[in-house]
Amino acid sequence: MDSCVDWHAANAPNGVAANVRSLASLRKGARGIVSAVIGEGAALDLIGDVAGSTITRRLLEIGFVPGEPIEVIQEIQPGGDPIAVRIGSSMFALRRREAQAVLVQLERPEAV
Repeated sequence: MDSCVDWHAANAPNGVAANVRSLASLRKGARGIVSAVIGEGAALDLIGDVAGSTITRRLLEIGFVPGEPIEVIQEIQPGGDPIAVRIGSSMFALRRREAQAVLVQLERPEAV
């Protein structure tokens, strides 16, 4: 279990379908399609670069775009943070606070 926040208990924002979840709430083996990248909460944090980019903008730039297949391939232990994800044919490590901005439509809802 994570030491600071129970990421796995987080649900998708209000008004989002039941089989759409935040990437931060998914566990190893979960697969789906990127539904959206949202700009709420932690996603508004500035990265600290000269351009003043947000996490949301950076995620979109590196390929977290709606329609891309995604899979959680590893959770670092202990704590489960960061997670390794495969998006399309690329792999990335994301902190769960960054992953909160990515909404995923699950292939199998029970894989959460």
